[in-house]
Amino acid sequence: MKSSLVTSAFLLGVLVAGCAASPAATPGPAGPQGPPGVQGASDRDRDRDRDRDREREKAREAQAAPCPVGEHERTDNGETHCVRN
Repeated sequence: MKSSLVTSAFLLGVLVAGCAASPAATPGPAGPQGPPGVQGASDRDRDRDRDRDREREKAREAQAAPCPVGEHERTDNGETHCVRN
């Protein structure tokens, strides 16, 4: 009888502890969808591609226009000029 009383008290304690625990968090409703992107490309890949494109554009703009016929490029003090042959 003592063992059944102890067992009953133990099970009652487990039951009360289980009911007192906070319930598991359930996910809420889904938020709005963002704009669709390229499948398989992460944001980091798109950022890297955009940065690479910007660098190419800057490099192309930084190139000096070729000199006209009869002239060649000459660099003086870091500045490039077209001079006659």
